[in-house]
This record gives sequence, structure tokens and C-alpha cells, in this order.
Amino acid sequence: MPSYVLAAVLLAALLHATWNALAKGRTGGDPLLRAALIAAGGAAVSAPLLLWAGPPAAASSPHLVASILIHVVYFVLVGLTLRGADLGIVYPLTRGTAPLGVALGSLVLVGEGMPPAGWAGVLVLSAGIIAVGSDAVLGRGLDRRSAALVALNAAVIVGYTIVDGAGVRLSGNPVGYIAALMLGTGVALYPVAAWLSAGAIVGEFRAGWGFGLIGGAMLTASYGIALWAMTLAPIAAVSAARETSVLFAALLGTLLLGERLGKARLAGAALIVCGLVLLRLA
Repeated sequence: MPSYVLAAVLLAALLHATWNALAKGRTGGDPLLRAALIAAGGAAVSAPLLLWAGPPAAASSPHLVASILIHVVYFVLVGLTLRGADLGIVYPLTRGTAPLGVALGSLVLVGEGMPPAGWAGVLVLSAGIIAVGSDAVLGRGLDRRSAALVALNAAVIVGYTIVDGAGVRLSGNPVGYIAALMLGTGVALYPVAAWLSAGAIVGEFRAGWGFGLIGGAMLTASYGIALWAMTLAPIAAVSAARETSVLFAALLGTLLLGERLGKARLAGAALIVCGLVLLRLA
């Protein structure tokens, strides 16, 4: 992975962790409504972007439709999971179990492999990501419902990453692809969130549209950078590097949400750095 691509993916990781911290919030409010509001903000930001960039190639349309549906499920699961557990628990476990699944899925479904150093990097980085969240799980626990949601969302992340990695390469227009994806997701998610919240989302939109635009801009930029990177580097390598966002999430959880930063998180950070070095050398 070229250095400039890796640097861009790390920026995407920071933006991703930030919008997840915004979705969780410190006190009060419903993470599901916040996640829906951020998705709507992403749609609002992406509409003019799509007009400017133009639509992606028709060959990517099946991937785009599939990804929109998968992302609706993803945002619902993000909100439901954050209702019952800390960001510092949910985020590392959800994101940390995805890179290996993406690597295997890319190999089987897309036919894209990596050199030995790349596989080693994914494994080491995944171990570090899970370690970052392990002390939180051991200290505060994870109930069965939250654990099931975490496992389900990890599978969803693997799904949309592989679908979009292939789709953006067929699009001939990465900017148009991400803009269409964010616009479609925000529109499709609204009625689902309205149903799950018994209509409370209407008041949330009126009160927090500025918050939604800020979070939506971060969401769009974060995933847009990742998809652009997948046109220049292996899908699995980009996915693994992007999940360094757990480091930023751990810091944000400590600084903004009052969550504890333990020794296991520091050890996990060291493993993540080693994994990044291996990915860079692959």
C-alpha cells in the first residue's frame, strides 16, 4: 500500500471513529436516532456531490443497490448496539473481527489475495483491535443481546466492504458511487428509523439537523476515502488499515465519554502499529 494511500485511510479512520462517538453521545438521547440523523446528513451532503460528479457506471448498479440495503441494516445495528453498551466495548469488537472476514471474502468472492506480509498484517492488526476492547469487556461485561448484535454487525461490515470494494471498481467514478450510496442509504433508512422510533425521529431531525450535517460530512468523507483507496490497493488491506479507527474511538471514548483507557488497550495499540507496518511492507 503506497504511503499516501495509507495516510488517507488513517484520516478516514479518525473521521469514522468521530462520527461513531457522536452517534453514541455522552448523556441522553437515542443512539439509533443519532445514527439515522447522521445518515440523513450524509445524504444531504452527497446530493450536490452526485450532481457534480455524475452517476456511476451502470455496471456497478447491482452492487450499489445491495450496499444501500446492507447499510440500512448496518446503521440500525449501530444504533441498537450503542443503546446497550459503551463505545469502547462495541466499536473494537465490531470493527476488529471484520478485517479477517473481509480478507477471506475478498479471496473467495473477488479472487483478490495478498502476499504473506499482507496476511500477517491483517492478523496482527485484528488481534490488536480486539485487544483494545478486551479489557472493557472483561471489566464491564457484554450481555447476550449486545454480543449478538456485535457479531451480526461484524458480518454486515464484511458484506458491505466486499460489495463496495468490487462495486467502486466497476463504477468508473468513485465520487459518484459514494455519493449515490450515501444518498440512497439516508433516504432508505429514514422510514425504517421512523418506524423503530415510533415517529420520534421527526423531532430529532428538527432539533439536530446541524449535528446531522456535521456527522454526515464525516461519514461521507470517511467511507469515500476508503472506497477510493480500494481502487489503488487490495480491499482487505484497506479494510484492515481503516479499522485502526478503534484507536481513535478508544481515545474519544476516554476524553469525551468518560470511558476508561486500560493496559490492554495500550497493548492492542502496539499490535495495531505492528500490523500497519506489515501492511505497508506488503
